[in-house]
This record gives sequence, structure tokens and C-alpha cells, in this order.
Amino acid sequence: MVRHFLAVILCCSMVFGQAATTMPPAQPAQPAATAPAAAALPPDTPVITIKGVCDPPAADCTTVITRAEFEGIIQAFQPQMKLPQQRQVGTSYGQLLTMAAEAKKRGLDKSPRVQVRTRIAVMQALAGELRDNMQEQAGNVTDADAEKYYTDHKANYEQADVERLIIPRTPLPAGKDADKDKDDADKPAAKKPGAAAAKAGTKAAPAKVAIAKPKTAVVADEAGMAALAAKLRARAAAGEDFAKLQAEAFAAANIKGAPVETKVPKATRATLQPPTVFDLKSGEVSELIPDSRAFFVYKMGTKTTLSLEEAKNDVKTAIKNERIQEAQKAVSDISTTTLNDAYFGPPEPTPAPGGPGRQPQAAPPSN
Repeated sequence: MVRHFLAVILCCSMVFGQAATTMPPAQPAQPAATAPAAAALPPDTPVITIKGVCDPPAADCTTVITRAEFEGIIQAFQPQMKLPQQRQVGTSYGQLLTMAAEAKKRGLDKSPRVQVRTRIAVMQALAGELRDNMQEQAGNVTDADAEKYYTDHKANYEQADVERLIIPRTPLPAGKDADKDKDDADKPAAKKPGAAAAKAGTKAAPAKVAIAKPKTAVVADEAGMAALAAKLRARAAAGEDFAKLQAEAFAAANIKGAPVETKVPKATRATLQPPTVFDLKSGEVSELIPDSRAFFVYKMGTKTTLSLEEAKNDVKTAIKNERIQEAQKAVSDISTTTLNDAYFGPPEPTPAPGGPGRQPQAAPPSN
């Protein structure tokens, strides 16, 4: 969750042409930063003094903000704010009070627009406070909570070094290698063997003869890649090297460059897709696992289980995340929002995977 810091309370920074600052969510548990000398000041020490502004207004008045009041403002919005930023906030707060006092003097606080803005600002503040409260409550995880969750979800804390083979579903067109063509075009024309030597009056060295490397034939279509995937899976199950098979898969799909890494160290049920891959026994090879862009083959390594102490931080994070999701769902289920399509128009269709808005990739992701 990202919040525009002081979007309402310190909006004077935008009025004066300053850029709005984006800050992370409030973290009430963390104390506001203070300079070493400031830490010794009593809470009632004035830290901001604004002459000529007060509420209610008077001919000659002064508004004083104490250390406790100012730190309350920082604590409410961004407890870990750095000291230089706090000074900027102090200046902006003084400007804000001045502008607010002048607006009241002109009766602008009674305008319908201000009433709407105030109502929305209060709603935003309450919604933000609710989110912070959910996070605080969800984060109260005891050691007993962690131990029970670990026991109930012990399989989630198994890990193993896994090997993974990725076979693209669709090959690139044979003979097409845009990157290679571009690189060749950018290279300067090669000099003829012996030309430089003849110019220098010396004998040219014999040209080196390139040794042709064996090539894997490029597959023509998706059906061919599916057939190849089945063969590569069978060879993997027979014990062939995954790196060699991966190179063949990319060569057959006409994907240039180094193949993706086949080793997935310290994989867990949460990091493998689908998670049921982790049900494989050590040394066992999976069947072909298809998705929209590739076929996958996994070989399970030796499994180990993290101890509670090793997994405690992950366990507490998992508990907190589950609690937050449950709390958010409970609030979301309270109401249902319906929009009038005659006014707003019909909803825009959601783009299909790989449709507009997504950049095509030449190869499947490496992890």
C-alpha cells in the first residue's frame, strides 16, 4: 500500500509548486527520528513558532507547535522520516496553517467544495487507519502461534535443489535471428586475409579454419515442439543431463543465446509451479507440465526440512499475510458496489494473457 504523504494536511507544498512526496504506509511501532540534541528537549518545548496566525484569529497572535505535537504529526504519517525532511514538513506546516487561517477569514471553509473535500479526506484517513490497524493486529504473532502453524504446514518448509527443463511451445521462425542480423550489420567490414600484412610488407599468417559445430534442427511448429518435449522428458527420466537437454530445447525452438539455468537451488513448495511438483520423491522426474507458453519437466533433489527456528521469520510472515487477507475479505464482504452502466458506460474487457499491454518474450522466464 502506498500513500501520498500529507496529501491533505500538507497540501500547501503543491500550492507553492513543490512536487508531492510519495511515502510508504505508516509504521506506528517505530519512533520518529530525532537529532541527538533534540532528544534532550522536553516534550513541551516550542519547535515551530508562527507569528501572525492563531485560532481564533486576533490582531496580534502567535501559534506555537511543541515537540510533542510535531512528533505526533510525524508519527501519524511517516515515523521513519529523515531529519532533513522533517524540517521541510515544519516549514510546510507553517505555510499550511497560514493559508488555512486566511481561507477561514474569507469564509471558504463554508464552501460546498471544501465540505466535499473534507468529507473525502476524513474517509481516506479512516480507511488508512483501518489498514494500519489490520496490519498491527495481524502482526501480533506469538511463538505459540508460530509453532502451531509450522506443525500444521510443515510441508511448506521443505526445500530441495531441483532441476528444471523448459521447452517452449512455439518455435521462432527458422532462419530468423534479428539480434544476429543487427550485430552483423553493426560490425565493420572484415579485412581480407593478408591485406594488412601485404601492406606492411610481411608474410600473412594462414587463416584459421572454423570447425563446424553440430546443430539441432529447428522445429517447424507447435506440434513438433510438443513431440520434442515428450522425447526430452523421456531422456531426462533416463538420466540425461538437464543442461544438455535444455540447450537442445532452445536450439530446436530457434532461440539464440545461452539457455536458461536448469538448477533451482533451495526450491520450496511455494516457489515451484505447480506446488504439487514438490510431491515428487527425491530423484523422481515429473511428467510434462504444460502452460500457455512452455512445457516444464522437473527432477526432484534430496529434500530437507527447515527447523522451526530456521523458518520462524517466514512462518510469522505467512501468518501475518493470511490474517491480513482474511481481515480485508471480511471488510470487503460487508458491502457490494454496483455502478450504473448507463452513466459510467460498460466496463472495459480484461486483456487476455499475452494480449495488448503485455510485451511478448522470446523465451519463457528463467524462474
